[in-house]
Amino acid sequence: MYYATVVTLLLLIFSGQTVNSQESSSEPAPVMPIAIDQGYLEGRGLTRVDPSEFDGENVTRDDDFTSDSYTHAFYAGKIFVAVYEAGPGRVYIDGAVYDEFVQILEGRLILTPDGGDAIEFKQGESLVVPQGYKGYWYMPEKYRELIIINTDYAQAEGGL
Repeated sequence: MYYATVVTLLLLIFSGQTVNSQESSSEPAPVMPIAIDQGYLEGRGLTRVDPSEFDGENVTRDDDFTSDSYTHAFYAGKIFVAVYEAGPGRVYIDGAVYDEFVQILEGRLILTPDGGDAIEFKQGESLVVPQGYKGYWYMPEKYRELIIINTDYAQAEGGL
């Protein structure tokens, strides 16, 4: 799925650079919670990413999907947590690489799985896109989401 490819690229960019990374010392540093800044959830302070950077073997963008994408990663470890913004646009996903939780912060998302009917999700709704999903991922307008992805599974399978 488009987003799985986005996350793959983001994980490569942010690997080893987690928000809670600690300097090495003789004593282990305490594990601290990571705040999710409301400004990022509202789309402020996100970093621009060219959507063509996410093209890959399992993702095909429609020709008219030229909108900029923006993101901010909060954490990369056994899970990956980020805000992502883009749209409008549509991509075909030929097998999602990860299990992914999505909380829609702005806009709408229409998923049309192969052999199935379109399912629309709106701002404030949440969904899980299971690994292996095949079908269309359509954002008819500006779209922003909070994602949580199980990267531990991908690492165990040799995906990262």
